[in-house]
Amino acid sequence: MITILDGFVDEPSCLGVPPFISPYARYIAGAIKDAGEDYEYITIEEWRGGRKIKGNILLILAGAIVPGKYLRGMPISFKEFVEICSKFKGIKILGGACAKFGFGQGGGKKLLDGRKYVDFVAEGDIDAFIYDFINGEIAQRKRKVNEWRRWCILGVEIVKQHPDFPHALIAEIETYRGCIRWFNGGCSFCIEPSFGRPLMRDEEDIIKEIRELRRLGVAHFRLGCQSCFFSYKAKGIGKSEVPMPNVDAIKRLLEGISKLNPAVLHIDNVNPAVVAEWENESSKIAELIVKYCTPGNTAALGMESADKEVIRRNNLNSSPEQVMRAIEIINEIGAERGDNGMPLFLPGINILCGLRGENRRTYEINYRFLKKIFEKGYLLRRINIRQVVYLKGWREKIDKKVFLKFKRRINEEINKPMLQKILPRETILRDVYLEIHIGKKTYGRQIGSYPILVCLPYKTSLNKFVDVKILKQFYRSVLAIEYPVNLNKASFNVLKNIPNVGEKRAAFIIRHRPYKNYKDIKKFMGELADQLLKWIKI
Repeated sequence: MITILDGFVDEPSCLGVPPFISPYARYIAGAIKDAGEDYEYITIEEWRGGRKIKGNILLILAGAIVPGKYLRGMPISFKEFVEICSKFKGIKILGGACAKFGFGQGGGKKLLDGRKYVDFVAEGDIDAFIYDFINGEIAQRKRKVNEWRRWCILGVEIVKQHPDFPHALIAEIETYRGCIRWFNGGCSFCIEPSFGRPLMRDEEDIIKEIRELRRLGVAHFRLGCQSCFFSYKAKGIGKSEVPMPNVDAIKRLLEGISKLNPAVLHIDNVNPAVVAEWENESSKIAELIVKYCTPGNTAALGMESADKEVIRRNNLNSSPEQVMRAIEIINEIGAERGDNGMPLFLPGINILCGLRGENRRTYEINYRFLKKIFEKGYLLRRINIRQVVYLKGWREKIDKKVFLKFKRRINEEINKPMLQKILPRETILRDVYLEIHIGKKTYGRQIGSYPILVCLPYKTSLNKFVDVKILKQFYRSVLAIEYPVNLNKASFNVLKNIPNVGEKRAAFIIRHRPYKNYKDIKKFMGELADQLLKWIKI
């Protein structure tokens, strides 16, 4: 028996932290099944909860290269990895980005080498390694195209062993591997160019994989495992850093997936230089995304820095002018609000601190650029500011005080007012999945790409979908209550958080229940009745 321990993946182009499941886990399961062996799948969170690791072969998938903040489901730490390896008596195999680059400790820190704690390290594709290993071979290689086709289908059954299956699980889907700028080395901090020339999957192969996942009950999908969605099957790859987007291929892909009726279909990474240099084609793709995908969609634009010297020294992929134009194009097409309460399709911005050539002036340049976006009236779904992880042996000293002051300034002057525009007070957000209690509050998110964190100022049952109405915005989250409130059943803690109610009126409402109709409410509530109608049902 082979145990697959999912330590969760967070890479520049792939996410596998709950509620996401990465494609790598599914490929591994498919390879093991193809080789005629059985497997058991557990997550690092289940191990933390006391679940025992069985079997005589332990395959650890770990790839947290991009440091992030997580509501739940933290990627495996180096300390946990060492503890697991020391206690497991069978054969130990490490795979994923951590096998090739090391374990991340967070932004601004070096990665740690885990090789000496395992018997084998899969420096190529971990699925190909385990397939060969079962068949008596030790090889470091990439999966072949025909294996990719087989294993992505054979491995779908693994989703049934994921703790978030079926209701909250979102499957990360790989459209291609590698980066369109591989031939010039790509961005200084990124792992994607190491995969070489991009290898594109056929539309039918992707659609077939999603069809099989839908058959099992998975309803949420993100086309996220690629460096730039707009470059899928682009024309001129290898000849230009900004190949021409292939509108027809993307239309076939999105149209085919939409026929499978996913509850959520989102994308992820987009190269702003591609959007800006091919405005006509990119506008058509943005329109296809709005037509075939679901609201709340985000194009994560890899700007990294608006400082042109930093851009030059780190071989970054786009100029500030290109980023601004990409933001404008996506806003023109996707800023309308969708039926789940979120805008249909918005850009997001990545800012990376600690790159070569950075200085105090860089922070001011980045601030002015982001402020200009806000002043122009464009919407950004989120601004992701993080410190670089050192992959290639260099490091630039980060002034922590300057870094923290910059983040605070962005939060106060841009993030909060931006969120107030995206989700004004009394906006209704549909299908928020309640995930965790922290203190006396309940936190949840919509399922999808970069969902807004929603805080309910009271405890309620978890693992359910609710609609909420916005009370207040913070830097990166909102305060809300379930909507509509059932006046005859709601708890005291819910009632007191309805605007203009408070504790005394909440107690008064409870004492005079039940209410049959509006006249009853008016009789006891007086002028408050009309205000309550915005938030309640009887």
